Amino acid sequence: MIGCHWLGFLFLPLLYLSGTAAFDESLLKKCAQSGFCHRNREYAKNISETGGSYYSIERGSVRYDDDRHTVTADILKRIPRSEGGDKIVVLPFTLDLLNGSQVRFTIDEKREVDDFSDMLTTYRYNETSTWCLVDPDHLGVKHSDSLRIKNPSFWNKDYISIYDVQTDLRVVLQLAHFSLKVYRHENLQVTINDRSFLNVEHLRSKDEQEQNLVPEEVKFDSFYDSFAYASTDSLPFGPESVALDITFHNYQNVYGIPEHPDHLKLRDTSGGEPYRMFNADVFEYTVNSVMPTYGSIPFMVSNRPGSSVGVFWMNSADTWIDIKYGELDTGTHWISETGIVDVILFFEDSPLKVTESFTNLSGRPALPPLSSIGYHQCRWNYNDATDVLTVNSEMDKAQMPYDFIWLDLEYTDNKKYFTWKPDAFPNPLSLLSKLAQFGRNMVVLIDPHLKVNYEISDHYEEAGSTIKNKHGDSFHGQCWPGESVWIDTFSSKAQKLWAGFFQTFIEGAKNLFIWNDMNEPSVFDGPETTAPKDLIHYGNFEHRSVHNLYGRTFHEATYKALIERYVHEDKRAFVLTRSFFAGSQRTAASWTGDNAANWDYLKISIPMILSSNIAGMPFIGADVGGFSGDPQTELLVRWYQTGIWYPFFRGHAHIETKRREPYLLPEPAKSIVRESLKLRYALLPTLYTAFHDANVSGIPIMNPMFYVKPNLEDVYSIDDQFYVGQHGILVKPITTKNVTKTTIYFPPGKYYNYHNFDAFTLSSGDYVSVKAELDEIPIFLEGGHIITRRDRFRRSSKLMANDPFTLVVAPDIDGYAQGTLYYDDGETFAYQRGEYLKVEFTFKDFKISGKVIHMSSKFANLSIERIVIPKLSSLNIKETINVEQNNKKWMSSVKNAENSYVIQNTQINLGYPWTIQL
Repeated sequence: MIGCHWLGFLFLPLLYLSGTAAFDESLLKKCAQSGFCHRNREYAKNISETGGSYYSIERGSVRYDDDRHTVTADILKRIPRSEGGDKIVVLPFTLDLLNGSQVRFTIDEKREVDDFSDMLTTYRYNETSTWCLVDPDHLGVKHSDSLRIKNPSFWNKDYISIYDVQTDLRVVLQLAHFSLKVYRHENLQVTINDRSFLNVEHLRSKDEQEQNLVPEEVKFDSFYDSFAYASTDSLPFGPESVALDITFHNYQNVYGIPEHPDHLKLRDTSGGEPYRMFNADVFEYTVNSVMPTYGSIPFMVSNRPGSSVGVFWMNSADTWIDIKYGELDTGTHWISETGIVDVILFFEDSPLKVTESFTNLSGRPALPPLSSIGYHQCRWNYNDATDVLTVNSEMDKAQMPYDFIWLDLEYTDNKKYFTWKPDAFPNPLSLLSKLAQFGRNMVVLIDPHLKVNYEISDHYEEAGSTIKNKHGDSFHGQCWPGESVWIDTFSSKAQKLWAGFFQTFIEGAKNLFIWNDMNEPSVFDGPETTAPKDLIHYGNFEHRSVHNLYGRTFHEATYKALIERYVHEDKRAFVLTRSFFAGSQRTAASWTGDNAANWDYLKISIPMILSSNIAGMPFIGADVGGFSGDPQTELLVRWYQTGIWYPFFRGHAHIETKRREPYLLPEPAKSIVRESLKLRYALLPTLYTAFHDANVSGIPIMNPMFYVKPNLEDVYSIDDQFYVGQHGILVKPITTKNVTKTTIYFPPGKYYNYHNFDAFTLSSGDYVSVKAELDEIPIFLEGGHIITRRDRFRRSSKLMANDPFTLVVAPDIDGYAQGTLYYDDGETFAYQRGEYLKVEFTFKDFKISGKVIHMSSKFANLSIERIVIPKLSSLNIKETINVEQNNKKWMSSVKNAENSYVIQNTQINLGYPWTIQL
C-alpha cells in the first residue's frame, strides 16, 4: 500500500521528534512546480502581452428567471483552429444579487462525456457552497421590486445592467468580451476579468491536447505531475483548473485569506511566490512567508475610508492567489486546480460590516462554553493520571487559574483512538471526576487516521466509510499509529458511525472534550505531507476537489458527535481543530499549529490571529511558549502576556522540551505570569461579551486597528497592536527581546492606562512612547467605553459563577461612556431559549446608569460590587455616594485612589435599572 515515494518521507515523523528541525520547504511545491499554477501564470503573462480574449456571452442564451431573479447565460470559450472552424466550449454562467449589498456569480463547464472515468463523477465539483453556506438553497435573492434591468432584450447592446434601488448597487455584465463591473453609489468598486485572466481548462483527452489550447496557453504538467514527491499522482481529467482576475478599484490594500505566517496586509506577490491555500502539515512553518499552513479561508477584504469590499472564492481545491498593487487599484489573480468558479462579492461601508455579511452567509461563530475561554494547560504528553493531578495541584498551589488540561497522543493504548493506555490511565472516569471537583475539564486527542486491524478501523472498512484510493480500495497510509486508514466524513454514514463511538467513550464523564489534530489530512508518506490528490471520497469526487474542506468535515462530525453525547445535559461542545475552512467557525476553535519557541513566532502570531478573525474564524490562538524548543524565561513571560489576549489561550509544549508549566518559572517571572493569568480571568466577563457579539454579528474578537478605525488610513498597515472586541481595550504586546519601552499608535481621542488610570488626550493620531518593563503589558482603555470585570480570584471560571462584577468607566473627551455585559450559564444552550442576562451601562452628565436589555430570573441575584471611574476635571466625589435602584436609595463608600475613584460595596442588582449621580 505504500507508494514508491515513501523513502522521501521516511524522515517526516522525525520532524516531530526534534526540537530544532524546521519544516523543509522543498517538500511543498512552488508555483513553477505546480502544473496548474504555472500554466495560469504563463497564460496571464501572455494574454497581457497579446490583449487576446477568448470568452464571450452568447446573446441568445441569456435568460432572466422571474422567480429567483437570476440571470443565466452561456459563456462561450473559443479555441482558434487553423482548419475546421473554432472549437466552442460552453460554460454555464449565473448571476445573482443577494439580499444585502452582495453579488454572486458562478461559471461551470458543460461536460457531455459521461464515460470519461469509471470511478469518478465526471462533472466538476460544485458542492463547496453546501458546506460553506448556512443556507445555500435560500440565500435571499433580491425581490423583483428592488431590481431594475436595462436592455432586457439583450440584442441591441453589448451589456446588461442590473440596478438595485435599495442598496444603490449596479452590476454591468459585458457580453462580447466577458467582464463584470460592480458600482456602488455610482463608483466603480470591482471588475471581474478586467485583465482577461479568466481561464477554464475544459475537459479533453491527452490525444486532443494540441487542438484544445489557445495560443497563450502552455502545456506544462497537464496530464502528469513532475514534482518529485507527487509523481505517482494520476490526473484522470487532465488539466481542469479555473482562474480569474478580480480588480479592486481605488483600493490599495487587501487582507485575509488565512492561514499564512505573514503580515496582516497582504504583500505584492508579482515579483515572487503567490499566496497558496492548501491545508498541509508544516511543522515549524517559515515565518514571514506566503507558504500554506494548516487551514484556509478564501476570503479577502479591502478597505478605504467610507467603503469596503470583500471576496469569497468558494473553491475547496488547491488554490494560489497573486496580488499586485498599482498606483490606484489592486489586482488579484485567483487560481484553483479544479472545481467551478463560485464567487460572492460584498460591498459595505466598513470592513467590520463586510465580515458581518460574510459570516451571515457562512455562519456565525459558535458561542463556546465559558470555560473554554479560560486558560488551557497542555503538553505532549502528560505521562499518567498522577502527572495530570500533580499539575492540577501545583497550579492551585501557585494560585494560577486554569480550566482545561489536555492529553496528547500518548494517552492512547498503542495510538488507537477511543482507548486509554491501561497502566498510565487505569480509571479515566475517576480522573475526570477528580478534575470536575475543581470545575475543570479535560481534552483528549482524536485524529482522523485509524490504526489498521482494531475495532474502530475495522468498523469503518467494513462499512465502506474510509477514503478510497484511485482503484476504489480503502486507502492505507502512514501516520502516528503506523499503517492507517482515514475516515471519510463527507459521508453521512461515516459521521453516524463516528457519533456512535463517542456515545460509549468514557460513559458518565461530563467534562471531556476533543482535539482534532492532523486533519489536513497529514499523511507521512503522502505528497506534500498530505493525502494523494487522486484519492476518492463519498460521491465519487477526487480528493483534489475537496482537499481544503476535509478537515472541516472531520471536526464538524466530531462536534455533532459531542452534541449528541451530551444531548441530555443540553451541553455545548468544545472542539479544537488544526485544519479549517470557511464555516469552521460554527463548530470549532483553532490554533496556528506547530510553532517554535523564538521571538519571530511570537511576533507573527498576532497578524496570523488577526487575519483569521477578519475571515470569520475568531476563536483562535497560538501555542504559548512555542510548541518546539525551550523558551528563555523572558520569552515565556512575554508570550503569556500576549497569550492572555488570544481568543483561544493555551500553553503547549513538544514531547522533547523541558517541563515549562508556569508554576515552574523562577521568580519574579512566576509572579508576573500569575498576574497575567489573573488578568485574563478578571476580564472574562468582557471577553465572553465579545464572544457573544461574535456569535450574534460575526464581528472579530481580536480586531485589527482598521476594523475599529476604518476611516483612519494611518492604521491600515498596523498589525502589532489591536483592540479587544468592541470594548475599547487597546493592547500592544511586547514581542521583542530586552524591551523596556515601546511606541503605540493612538487614534485621536482620550486614553487611560489600564493599570494606573493615567490619562492623556490626542487631537490627531500619533505614536506615543510608553513604558514596558518585563512586568508591564501596554494596555489602554479608549475613552467612551465601560468594561466589566470579576476581581475575586478563583481557581477556574466555573467557580466564579456567583461572583459580583466590577465596572470600569473610561469617559471620552465629552464625558460620555457606554458598555454592555452579556452573561449566561456558560455551559448549556439555554441562552437560545432566553435564559441570559444583557445589560447596558452608560455614563453621561456625571451619572452612571444600568439598563436591562434582557433578563432571565436565573441571574436575578448577580450584582455589581464596585465601580472604578477616573478623576475628571469638575468631578469631586465625596467619601460616600447615593445609589438608587427600584425606588430605593442607599449609600456606598468611595475610595480616593491616585488617578481614580473606586465606589465600593455598591450592592447593585444587575437585574434591575439603577443610577448613581456623581
